[in-house]
Amino acid sequence: MTPVRQPTVLERAAPLLRPSGDRDLPPVARGEELVDPASGRTWRVEGGVLDLLGDCFVPTATQRMLDTRATAWLYDRARDACAPLIGMPDFATEVRDVVARLALGSGAVVVDVACGHGNFTVELARRVGERGLAIGLDISAAMLARAADRVQRDGLQNVLLLRADALQLPLADGVLTALLCSGGLHQLPDLPRALAEFARVLAPGGRLAASGFAEAGEGSMGWRAWLRRWLALHVVPLAPLARSLGTAGFDEIGTCTAGPVGYAWARRTAAAPT
Repeated sequence: MTPVRQPTVLERAAPLLRPSGDRDLPPVARGEELVDPASGRTWRVEGGVLDLLGDCFVPTATQRMLDTRATAWLYDRARDACAPLIGMPDFATEVRDVVARLALGSGAVVVDVACGHGNFTVELARRVGERGLAIGLDISAAMLARAADRVQRDGLQNVLLLRADALQLPLADGVLTALLCSGGLHQLPDLPRALAEFARVLAPGGRLAASGFAEAGEGSMGWRAWLRRWLALHVVPLAPLARSLGTAGFDEIGTCTAGPVGYAWARRTAAAPT
């Protein structure tokens, strides 16, 4: 008996993707290529990453700084060791909390926005299992290269890595059950727009977990305003963030801080935001 060929991760993800921006027309996966049936435009998986940005994306100063081999290597090596030193929980605790807040189960579809070197992406992939799908998304080619190495080392067949923009997610409406943006909130140049995109791609009842450099309450100005103006780097005030989540279409919103990092989680409401 001839064995049944299992679909590739690109074939499984293709119905969810909208790289051309047309939300009604899904692309077609052909081998390692994704094809837009309307225009014939193609995107190819190279080095374990599907690049949907090419040379069109203009990064902020902070994003540009993180998109080098040296900074990607340093972040990969130092992140977990340094986190407890600044008051953050260790990585195992963060993963446990994320899985609980996203209510992840076998077979879920989850996107890891600002996935960086893929440490959370591979953990999410393990939690959703072979029937599930984990999509890691970042604008940094250097970070994604390290994520691709991690996925390959772990032998995971349910991970797709995308180079794409969080402010214009290449995904259809309401196709996700869970979305993570760990350590990425402070790097998003237009946070309300990003939150609206998170809400758009989540199905009603879908869960969001996010974190980044933050402060409790209403926030303050001073040097934080300078960071935002010149580097597009935010220290996110959690009270306005909670209000913005409500405006974007979330409820059951919670926040907390650990050292300089703030954590937020929420549920996508059944009704669209007004």
